[in-house]
Amino acid sequence: MSNIPDKKKKSDIGVYGLGVMGKNLALNFEEKGNTVSLYNRKVPGEQYLTDEFLAFEGLGKKFRGCSSPESLVSSLERPRKILMMVKAGEAVDEVIGELIPWLEPGDILIDGGNSHYRDTVRRIEELAEKEVLFVGMGISGGKEGARSGPSLMPGGRVEAWAEIEPLLMPVAARAYDDSPCCVWTGSGGAGHFVKMVHNGIEYADMQMIAETYDLMMRGLGMNAEQIASVFSDWNDTELSGYLMEITVKILQKKEPDGFYLIDRILDAADQKGTGRWVSATALELGIPLPVITESVHARFTSGLTEIRRVSSSAFQAPYPAPGSEKENEKSLLNLAQALYAARLTATAEGFYLITKASKQFGWGVDPAEVARIWQGGCIIRSELLREIELAFRHDITLEHLMLSPYFKSSFKKLLNGWRKTASMAVTHGIPAPAITSALAQFDSVRSFRLPANLIQAQRDYFGAHTYQRIDRLKGKSFTTEWE
Repeated sequence: MSNIPDKKKKSDIGVYGLGVMGKNLALNFEEKGNTVSLYNRKVPGEQYLTDEFLAFEGLGKKFRGCSSPESLVSSLERPRKILMMVKAGEAVDEVIGELIPWLEPGDILIDGGNSHYRDTVRRIEELAEKEVLFVGMGISGGKEGARSGPSLMPGGRVEAWAEIEPLLMPVAARAYDDSPCCVWTGSGGAGHFVKMVHNGIEYADMQMIAETYDLMMRGLGMNAEQIASVFSDWNDTELSGYLMEITVKILQKKEPDGFYLIDRILDAADQKGTGRWVSATALELGIPLPVITESVHARFTSGLTEIRRVSSSAFQAPYPAPGSEKENEKSLLNLAQALYAARLTATAEGFYLITKASKQFGWGVDPAEVARIWQGGCIIRSELLREIELAFRHDITLEHLMLSPYFKSSFKKLLNGWRKTASMAVTHGIPAPAITSALAQFDSVRSFRLPANLIQAQRDYFGAHTYQRIDRLKGKSFTTEWE
């Protein structure tokens, strides 16, 4: 099963799992000068993946096909380095169970799937007993990124970094300064946590672009081609990014009969779970994450197709009559401001979650480096990430991005259009949960005083939960006999 003439040469890295991501990463590693061993589980429908890969994409290249976990391990240079590209959950534990009998102290297992960070922490601890180093590595970029350069977020046992760094850096995408989009994120579950939050921001970005498209379509009476033209123009501004770029191409796609494909796609969005994880984690840690969470909820709501069908007949929305060209130009300017302001808010809350979790768990994540490695390869890559990197480098004590000079000046310029867009959505019954919740979050964070004093009084009234006073010593608790 080998394409390598010199059978005495050991492989530099092993890839377990030849799905779309696994095989493209394997090609990427080989292209950068590595000899790569390959293995895929012998399950129905996948038993011939290794042979097929070697016969086509891998033909004549430095790959070694392996017939068992044992042969995969024995084919590798020590310390052995194996990248596991299998579905998150039980499959990862099963693969570890298959490999562990053949591994030795100092060998390295890398989980490149979308695993939950708590599972990664558990696996690090379990494998430490075997003296095997475990790394949880977030990977973003899809199949294209895996092949030509993904954003890589490794974390876990830091002892592994010196061994895997020379392998990972060449295959990673490049940031705006041409540095590799790969960094050691930190200890424990840092790598998979950072990737989880990345996916949460991705949910928000996608939802906000979709809401903007909807407001143009239902609010301004624009068709797919017209919206694509506007998005194309915006992609040359501060709104530029990979998601904006692909949205233009999506909206321009036509069927053979001339109809736009987007108009025939069912409006029910799926998800694989990372969005739920990031929202649940924020709740567990007591950290506000309203924009990302609303984006998760929006996908759930989109799945209520029958309920929505019936309700749409019962509650007619007051969609506006088409406006003049001049009025629409003003509305589009407001929409651009609202979209960017909402993106700033969602990204800020994502980075706040990363920094707070890193402090709580002692991971040592550098938010400036996270912003840097997200500048290339990953799904949320955009111009905004350069500004975020600079903000954290300028002030290493920065607690929240909304306090940075760039964010503060941007919000002042964008706020008028943001409020007008939110008003348009509410007035005309066009749902924009991410954009409007972002505005509410901004208004909450900028408020010196919130009505939580009344909530504290209510809690004390029915449960004697106590409260603090603004005119007394901070930290001292009070309770009142309210009747």
